[in-house]
Amino acid sequence: MADVLLDIEGLHVTFDTASGPIEAVRGAQLTLHRGETVAIVGESGSGKSTFAKALIRQNQAPFTPVRTRITGRAVLSEATGPLDLVTASAATMRRVRATGIAMIAQDALSGLNPVVTIGRQVGEALRATGVRIGATALRAAVGHLLDEVGLPDPEAIARRYPHQLSGGQRQRVMIAMAVARNPRLIIADEPTTALDVTVQARILRLIKAEQAKTNAAVIFITHDLGVVARVADRVAVMYAGQIVEVATVRDFLTSPQHPYTAGLLASVPGAQSSHPRLKGYAPEPKAVPDGCAFRPRCPFAGPACVNAPPVVAGEQRAVRCWSAAA
Repeated sequence: MADVLLDIEGLHVTFDTASGPIEAVRGAQLTLHRGETVAIVGESGSGKSTFAKALIRQNQAPFTPVRTRITGRAVLSEATGPLDLVTASAATMRRVRATGIAMIAQDALSGLNPVVTIGRQVGEALRATGVRIGATALRAAVGHLLDEVGLPDPEAIARRYPHQLSGGQRQRVMIAMAVARNPRLIIADEPTTALDVTVQARILRLIKAEQAKTNAAVIFITHDLGVVARVADRVAVMYAGQIVEVATVRDFLTSPQHPYTAGLLASVPGAQSSHPRLKGYAPEPKAVPDGCAFRPRCPFAGPACVNAPPVVAGEQRAVRCWSAAA
């Protein structure tokens, strides 16, 4: 996996609110390779979705009324050379969102146009790739995509509007629109949350099949560690806006190095672990403590933890913790 698709260094996302700036992502670092799936895990409010949206600048205008500052580097490897997604022009980012990076949003209803039929929206995703296709072939391609994601009677679904579908059906439409573009990177933000177990398995297989076909990379945001075990090659653990550990999925599940990672795994119902379960709650983004953000909840916190912890990196792992540095 030496073929780097995306190299992220020192990524910060700050929201300028009426009560002052709120730093939701604080210096995130991650490298993603072609054909690789990296799962992003962490408690609610850890910054997972904000991190992902920053890569396609979806948490800036015109997508949100809140003034958002994104700094750092997120360099995407393109045929024409490296492209920094943080500093790229608005026109370039429109092209990237249309053909290079696809996002499967957690809230499918907000991701679909309420006054446009499903068939037309999926068709627009197909046409965004720049491939010229006639009306008859386009209808057939739309029907094939809707069938592939497990929607019954694709022709009828194509004639409906988003509000006429269930939450699970809308999510499957979002996945169909994402894979229609043959993207190099798929960002999947809790894509199977609204689906039953059978359909969830089919969707996971579909995403993996698309990945195998195009050698796409996948960033998979989820709270379901069972899904992590099934789909991920590596795992990035986020806490209070920082990536605190990156490891292979095997090392993540069997030998976590960061106390937060170990506590997260120990807190899974039925887990057998000698590590204590997590206590308390993650801090609000506007109230992150100095030094190690996990210090108030960490059973191993020591005097050094009042200072910002270093990142200890190895060939297959990186850990942001004073204990790992000792």
